[in-house]
Amino acid sequence: MKIVELQNPSYIQVNYQGNLSYGGNQMWFSKETHKHAESVVYKWGCGLIAIGDLFLYLAKSDREFATAAASLARVARPTLEWEDYKRFLTHLLQSYVTLVPGSGMNGFAVAGAVRKYCRKYRLPMTIAWKGFMDDQTMLKVMQKMLREDLPIILAIGPNTPFVFGKKGIPFYTMLKDELIPSGHLSVHSHFVTVTGIIGRKHKQILLQIASWGNRYYIDYQEYRTYISEHGDTLTSSLLYLSKEDGTLF
Repeated sequence: MKIVELQNPSYIQVNYQGNLSYGGNQMWFSKETHKHAESVVYKWGCGLIAIGDLFLYLAKSDREFATAAASLARVARPTLEWEDYKRFLTHLLQSYVTLVPGSGMNGFAVAGAVRKYCRKYRLPMTIAWKGFMDDQTMLKVMQKMLREDLPIILAIGPNTPFVFGKKGIPFYTMLKDELIPSGHLSVHSHFVTVTGIIGRKHKQILLQIASWGNRYYIDYQEYRTYISEHGDTLTSSLLYLSKEDGTLF
C-alpha cells in the first residue's frame, strides 16, 4: 500500500533510443574524454540529473514553473525527446550547476543551484539542504514534500570518514509486489529522486526512486542503517523544498 507519491506516476519520461525512461540518466552522455563536459556528466552528473528532472517535473505539473529554460526541453509534450532533454541539461550546466571532476556535487551545491534557478525565474520556493535528521523526522519531511507534489532529491552519501570506502545499499526492482535485487548492490556517493513512499507488511518502508533512467526501490531501514554504520546524517540527507509557507519544516 502506498503511503504517498507524486501526482503524476509517470514522473519524467524521456525517449532515449526508442525506449521510455523513468527520469534521466547521466550515462546517456558521452564518456569519451575528448568531450570533456559530457564525460564529467557521465561520471559525476547524478546531481545535475536530479536537479534537471526536478524542474522539468515542476514545469509539467505547475504552470508557474514553466520557465523559458524548461521550454528548451519542449516540456509540454507528454514524453521528452533525448535531444531536447539534453539541451535543457546543458543549459543548466552552463548557467546554474557546477560539477567538480572527481566528486560532482554535494548537497549544499545542489541547494545552491536550485536556489539560483528559482531566483532567476522568481519561483516561490523554500530551499535548504536539511541534514542531521533522525529516521522519523526524515520520513515526515519526505511525506510532506510528496503531498506538495515535490520530487525529493536524496543523497546516498560517501562512506564516512573513509570517503573512498565501497560500502553502500542495494537497489531493488519489483515484480508482482515481490522485491528483486537489481544489478546495483552497493550504491553510495549518489543522488536519486524519491517519487513515492510505500508501506509494506512487517512495517517495512520502501522509497520508490528514479535513478539511471529506471524505477528502483530502496529499503528505508537499510538506508538508515547505512547512514549510522558507514555514512553520516549530513552527506546522506535530502534537499528540502516547500511551496506552501516559506518556512523550514
